[in-house]
Amino acid sequence: MNKSVKLIIYTVLVFFTISSIYPLFHVFITSFKQLNEYINNGFLPSTHWVWDNYRVAIDQGNLLYYFRNNLILIPTALLFYLFVCITAGFAFGRLRFPFRLSLFLLVLFLMIFPQMLLSMQLFQLCSKLHLTNSYLGLILVWTAYFAPFGTYIMATFFSSLPYEIIESARIDGAGTWKILTRIALPIAYPMLGIIIIIAFQSMWNELPFSLLLLQKMEMRTVTLGIAMIQGQYGIPATVQSAVIMIASIIPMMVFVFFQKYIATGSFAGAIKG
Repeated sequence: MNKSVKLIIYTVLVFFTISSIYPLFHVFITSFKQLNEYINNGFLPSTHWVWDNYRVAIDQGNLLYYFRNNLILIPTALLFYLFVCITAGFAFGRLRFPFRLSLFLLVLFLMIFPQMLLSMQLFQLCSKLHLTNSYLGLILVWTAYFAPFGTYIMATFFSSLPYEIIESARIDGAGTWKILTRIALPIAYPMLGIIIIIAFQSMWNELPFSLLLLQKMEMRTVTLGIAMIQGQYGIPATVQSAVIMIASIIPMMVFVFFQKYIATGSFAGAIKG
């Protein structure tokens, strides 16, 4: 490969890198600007950084309530989600039972439905079960909607485990539950990291189900709260940027913490196939 081709490739890569990073950088610098400075200088960093936008975002935006709700909802929903994904994934990937393939294809079929298509049906179902304005209702809906993808990931991984390991454990007297918890699950830690971060990001950013099921202000999630803030108060772009930066802190921290598991799981998936 000659130098001119390398230069073109690097130029294109740098361009796409800047295009990907700049929106976040723009929101970051905007959150430290006064409104009049943002109007006159919308693209460059501020000459005088201020913290007032963050104070207004927290005081008027009720972000502490929304963060509290997320800290209640998401960890609980992740427990339900992981239990379903791990047990169903192991059943589809390693056990043999009637209609296994048909049921697995049904799980995959559930992945193609967009949220907006299911929203009204789920809302009517939750209304009949008295699960609207209820944390439990949203947790069950999140689990039902996001679990098929995690089940598919875990089933694919468990199906690649050497069958000799499972047979050896059975010969030693281990039951199905013990094989799952003592043998299969420790090997699957990298894949768990992947489905955890995917589910966390999906639940954190989810809007349609939260909008329908959580109608009380004090029960809103962060994403729903931000959407309602923009619609209710018409807050300026500087405060909106501060709200977005505050709401992005925890997802960024989760991504950084689980990044090594994502890399390990990606290599494991590539090797196992």
